[in-house]
Amino acid sequence: MKNNEQIDMSQTVSDFLRENPTYLYDHPEILEELYLPHATGSAISLVERQVGRLRERNEELRTRLDVLSGQANENQQLLEKTQSLIMAVLGAQCLEQMVEVLYERMNRDFSVEFCSLTLLATAKKIGPSSARCASQAAAKREIASILKAKVLCGVVRDRERAFLFGEQASAIGSIAAVVIQHKRPLAVLSVGHRDANHYTSETGTLFLRYLGNVLNHVIDRFLNDSGTTGH
Repeated sequence: MKNNEQIDMSQTVSDFLRENPTYLYDHPEILEELYLPHATGSAISLVERQVGRLRERNEELRTRLDVLSGQANENQQLLEKTQSLIMAVLGAQCLEQMVEVLYERMNRDFSVEFCSLTLLATAKKIGPSSARCASQAAAKREIASILKAKVLCGVVRDRERAFLFGEQASAIGSIAAVVIQHKRPLAVLSVGHRDANHYTSETGTLFLRYLGNVLNHVIDRFLNDSGTTGH
C-alpha cells in the first residue's frame, strides 16, 4: 500500500511539473532543498559546487539568525527581570524590606548565590537589618581599592572578601562590586561566585552600575529619613 502511495505521489508531482514547467523557476527557494547532480563524470560541475556553497552559506545565515533570536529573547528576559527588581526595590517601605527584596530577587531571578549589601553606617543607627554594616573609616581601611574603583570585577584579597561577605567569604572565588554613593560612599553592593574565573576584568558591568544608581537614591532616602548618616 505504501509503495502504491509513493508511486501515485511521484506521478502527481511529475504531472504537475509538466503542466507547470516554470514552477521551479518561479519558486527558487525549493531548489535549495533539492539535490540536482550534473552528469559530468567524476568531476563536480562548477554549478553544483556553487549551489553547494550557497546552501552552506544559507545554513550558516540561518544558524546566525537563530543565535541572534536567542540572544534577543535572553535580553528581553533580562530586561523584564531587571524592571521587576527595580520596581520591587522602589516599592520597599523601609530599609530592611528593601534589603530582603534585593537578596531574594538577585538569588531567584539572576541566580546569584552570594549577594551582600554593606552599609557604611553603624548597626546601632541603622537598626535591625540583614545587610552588613561598617563605618566609613573601616571601609577606607579594608576596601580602599574598591572604593576608588567604584566598580570592580575579579579576584580580591582575602580581607576584602571577608569585609564584604563575612562568613561566606571563604567559599567565594571571584566577585563583582559596585560602590553606592551620594556625595560620599553610602554602601557597597557585592555579588560573589565560587569560580575564581567567573567574574573578571572582562565582565560587563552595565547591569551592576544601573542597579547601583537606583540603590543610590533609595538608600540615601532611607538613611536620611531615619537620620542614619554614618561617620
